[in-house]
Amino acid sequence: MRYLAWRNTIRRRSQSMLTVLITTLTVFTLMVVLSVFLMTREGLSLSSQRLGADIIVLPDEAKADAYQTLFTAAPANVYMLEHIIQKVSDFEGIEQASPQFFTQTLTGGCCSYGEEIRLVGYDEKTDFILKPYFNEQSYNRLEDNQVIIGSKVEAALGNVVAILGKPFAVVGTLYPTGSGMDGTIYLNIDVARQLAHGIPELQPLWKNALPEDLVSSILIKTKNGVSPRTVADKINQSGLGVQAVAIGITIDNVRSQMETISKVIFALWLSSLLIAALALIGRFHSLAEERKKEIGLLRAIGIQKNQIFQLILYEAWMMAFAGGVAGSILGGICVIPILGILKNTFTLPAGIWTFSTALKSGSFGLLVAILLGSVASIYPAWKSAGLDPQEAITKGALE
Repeated sequence: MRYLAWRNTIRRRSQSMLTVLITTLTVFTLMVVLSVFLMTREGLSLSSQRLGADIIVLPDEAKADAYQTLFTAAPANVYMLEHIIQKVSDFEGIEQASPQFFTQTLTGGCCSYGEEIRLVGYDEKTDFILKPYFNEQSYNRLEDNQVIIGSKVEAALGNVVAILGKPFAVVGTLYPTGSGMDGTIYLNIDVARQLAHGIPELQPLWKNALPEDLVSSILIKTKNGVSPRTVADKINQSGLGVQAVAIGITIDNVRSQMETISKVIFALWLSSLLIAALALIGRFHSLAEERKKEIGLLRAIGIQKNQIFQLILYEAWMMAFAGGVAGSILGGICVIPILGILKNTFTLPAGIWTFSTALKSGSFGLLVAILLGSVASIYPAWKSAGLDPQEAITKGALE
């Protein structure tokens, strides 16, 4: 029966291709929706687990956005006086505070990378963010000519990279975090300030204070049992001219928005699945009607009802399998650019697209394709198997 089903599928090439195409589009849509959902959820989870800080403090300016700072690689060049670090550290409930200095967003024109990445200076003495998340490292103390790179920066440990015309050795790489850290190059905060001092576009920013006296953000870790939101509210009400944001709340807000969007997208996909199922039922039913004479002849030569039923199911499974494989491969190829567009448009954190994630999504898509083919073909198969051989031959010849 399997060989006969294969021959029938090949012989009706145009009809089979149409069935495969419907299945391919259905699985492709599922693959993209599922992959985007899984990667975004992973990104939110990584951001929550690995960011380390409970609160981020930024200058109280319109263009300073904690959401953008956490989830993108394009922070604004905003600064506040360094002495604010001590004032913020004096608030009750704060365990650690560490500053960062945003130098510039780098492009292929100013460094050895083609994609945009950000250059951030951090204070190694007070840092509690980077240390727990080293994937590889080959240094004890970060020197002025050394950098640490996020997971999305294309360089290997030991490489020398050119940044703003100066060579730096890569001495550390970080695990993926699903945040802006992944697209960041880190260096000593004093070196970052020196580089910023020499950038022509930033000169207007140094009219009131030099880079050596400024910081861009302060990352805060609160003591156990202390509410980050409460501490952030106290900082905001202190009159220091800064904005403090509890990172967990920001991530929860993004998660809530993503859940709402996911429900809408999933509902749309279910609608498309129903339409595809009805289309396939119609396809298999029309195929069964066209094959009455063939089925009657098979029954006349001794083929049993259950074998006819199996024959049609095998044909449906073969076409569904082909459509499932094609849809999964097409979805796997397209999901990365689609996710990139969504991430840039909606500022979404995202996990890393791995072979394991692709395999899970593809396997699920293939399973859905097989189930779809089975559901769509059961009734036509049952109806065809119940045909009387003589009646099937007569009606088939007339039709």
